[in-house]
Order: sequence, then structure tokens, then C-alpha cells
Amino acid sequence: MKFSLKAAALTALATSLTAAAPIEKRDVISDRIFTCFAGLLLTGSWPGSCQAAVSVDMGLIKSIAINQMSMDFTTANPWIPSTSSNSVVATMLSLPGITLPIDKIRQSIIIVDNNYQIGTINTPWAQASTSGATLTTSFPESVLTVFPDAHDAFSGFVASLSTKASHSFVLKGAVDAQLNLGIFGRLTIPNIGFKSTVPMAGLNGLKVTKYLYLIDVLTLPDGSLTISTIVNLENTSKLSVKLGDVIFSTYSNSNYVGVSTIKGLTLVPGNNYVISSTYLDGSIPATKDTSTTNPALNAGLSAIQSELTIPQAFSGSVMSQPPYSDWSLKTLPNTNKDLIVEASVTFKSPYYGFPMEMTADSLANQIHSAVINGVSNEADGTRLFYFMGALKYSVTGSGAYKATFNVKLRRSAFPISEKAKWQKVIDYATANKKIPVKLNWTPYVIINNDGVVRKVDWGTDSVKLSTISVSVGSDFASIIGAFPA
Repeated sequence: MKFSLKAAALTALATSLTAAAPIEKRDVISDRIFTCFAGLLLTGSWPGSCQAAVSVDMGLIKSIAINQMSMDFTTANPWIPSTSSNSVVATMLSLPGITLPIDKIRQSIIIVDNNYQIGTINTPWAQASTSGATLTTSFPESVLTVFPDAHDAFSGFVASLSTKASHSFVLKGAVDAQLNLGIFGRLTIPNIGFKSTVPMAGLNGLKVTKYLYLIDVLTLPDGSLTISTIVNLENTSKLSVKLGDVIFSTYSNSNYVGVSTIKGLTLVPGNNYVISSTYLDGSIPATKDTSTTNPALNAGLSAIQSELTIPQAFSGSVMSQPPYSDWSLKTLPNTNKDLIVEASVTFKSPYYGFPMEMTADSLANQIHSAVINGVSNEADGTRLFYFMGALKYSVTGSGAYKATFNVKLRRSAFPISEKAKWQKVIDYATANKKIPVKLNWTPYVIINNDGVVRKVDWGTDSVKLSTISVSVGSDFASIIGAFPA
């Protein structure tokens, strides 16, 4: 009786298959695969003839789309980069009325480009899901082993993905699939063959490159210049690529002028804010346009030619956000003797998501100060306070740091001749609870943990702020006691 029920069910499925035939033209292998999976779901059996049916290249899996792919070229062996994907979608043979209960797969993939087999990827088991004829999965970090005789072909593959808006290549190989068969338990079907042409959006030569911000210009002892800028390399592809340190030959009006280095370059889809250090010295030899320490990449990357327009005199240079806000001053017990007050400020990184460290707010031989602006004709131009070199802090690219540090109202004692002017400042502060100032300030910072101490301009004009307001309390009026009687 049990056998008769199965036979009846298979007859019904066969009738369904016959009814579906006018909708989808099926070959012998497709029909066999349908019958095999129908039998599997009803009986839990998987004979050798079924295994043979799914092992062909174009059997169960009809096409593959890779919606995202990551590649890491900083591995120890340049011909064995790592790769992963968080979205792989396979279109399978349509099996009317059947969704295969596949919940895990692993893949053995061969990449074929321009008819050359260039390498293989063997992935570990990964979660999978199915909906009708669509199988969705991913694969964690796996190695791409380039075949020894395919090094040139691999460089050509890299060049195509780097320079073209889109590039198609072939993936072929086999998938092992685990199925949850309910009362029949779990079954692993090995060696499900596939072969599919896969289109992939490429880096398109990084043509969308935009200058954002001038960090600093350093004059070296030999007279050459190093210009550090933040630029945006827009990645229009679905590729995430870790390249390491990359050197670009740099030209101006077709004349070679030096090299630009981007350290630790990783490109992700969308905006990529990077620090480019350009060493202007045309006497050093040109690289092959673009290079890394990875020989597997160089031939491919050398084809990239990206244009970057820097406005004259670096006009339009804009921070991602002001580096400071919420200024306030508070007097201390000895303020009227040593003229030191406590400043409180909120700091953020203005460098497009890069972390930064302030190593010194000023040096001993420098005058960096806050200048009163907007109180009165008599008071404007008076320095409200001087930086003392007391401020040091670190902040993440997206975080904020509330700093408390000492500043000095005056570098020497208050002269009696300025008492009336400072009384006007105190009267304004009492009425408004704040004092408007401009900053003349070039502190020293390290950006992105690169170890390079840079002198940067954080004056209010450079930060594109007209003035900042320094909040004060009722205690500020007590500084009048610092003047001679």
C-alpha cells in the first residue's frame, strides 16, 4: 500500500510535468532532473542515475549572478589572493511546484577569462536558501589560487575589471548541496555541475575622482614639495578590493611631475575617501603609471589612468565637518595671579572619517590665540586667550571628544591701560553669556595613524567659520581683579 501511494504521487507529478511542457521546452536531462527531485522529496532516495544527471555543466544550475565580491591582494603570496562574496544568486532549472530544501552549499569554482582557465576557488560550507528556482547564498573568505601557467591571463583579468565599466567572465565547476528532507533526514548531493557567463561591473578606470581637501604642503630640504590631499575615489562597481600601498605616476599637462602614494588602499562600492601624498620631483623615474608591491596586480593596474582636477590655489578645499564646537571658559582659583583659565571644547575629526590625534596645540615659540571679534570697536582685535601647548587628544573618524585644557588670558601681566577695554568685554559677556572670537591656530596633528606630524590650519577662516562663540559664566567678571588697583 505504501508503494502504491508513492506510485500514484509520481504519476501525478508526471502529469504535472506533461502539462508544463508547452510552457518551458525541456530536454531529456531536464526531465530526468525533475523526476529525480520529485522522487527525492517523496521517497528520500537519490540513485546514481540522478547523481549523473545533476553533474553536467548545464543541468540544475542555469545561471549565476554575483551581486558583491571582495578580493584581498595583500596576502603573502601575490598569486593566492583571498576572496569572498555576501551575495551570490543562482537560477536553477524550474521544477513546477517544487522548491528544493537546500540550506547549505560549498563550491568548487574555476574562473575562465578569454578562454583561459586562470584559477580556482574552493569555498567552505555556507548558508543557502531557495525560493522557487532561485538559490541565494554567499561564501566566506576563501583563497583564489591562480594557476602557475595563467599569471599573464590573471593580470589581464585584473586589468579588465580595473579599467572597464563591465566585464564578463565564466564560472564553472561544481556545488555540493545539503538538503533538509524532513522525515527523511538530511542529504548531501555532491558535484552539482554548473557553467555560467557572469557579468561584473568593473572599476571603470576610477574615472570618477574628486579633490576634496588640502591637508598640508611640506617643503623638503632639497626644495621638492610633498602635497597631502584628501580625494574621493568613487567605485561604481560591486567589487571591494584591498590593494595595499599604491603608487600613481603623476602628470600635469602631460608632463611627468612626480608620484602620488595612497597607503593601505581599500576600495569599496561607492565613495572612498583616501589621503594622497604627492611628491613633486620630476627627476625621479616614472613608475608604470600605477604600481604596488604585488607583481600579480601591477600589469593590470598599470592600465588605470585617472584624472584629478585640483582648483588653482586649492580653492574650494572643504573639511568634512568643523573640527571643534561648544567652546567655553571657566576661571580657576589662581586665575587672577597666573592668568590661566580652563577651556572646554568638543572636538571631531574634520578629515572625512579618518581618525586623528592632536600632538600639540602650539609650540613654545609660537603665538596661537583667540581674537575677540564682534564685541565693540575698542575691544575687537584683543586676544581673549592664548594656547599653551596643553591640549592633546585622539578621536575616531566618526566620534567626538570633549576636552578640558588650560589656556592663558595674557602672556604677561595685564597693564592698567587695558582695564577699561577689558571692562567692556566683561560687560558684553555678562549680558550675552558668550564672547565672539576668531581663531588664529595651526596645531599639530597625526591623521589616520600614519605617524606623520602635520602642522594644519584650524583658524576660523580656514575652517569656513566667520566666528565662534565662547560661552562664559558669571565667574568671568572676576578677571577684572587681575588688573592693578
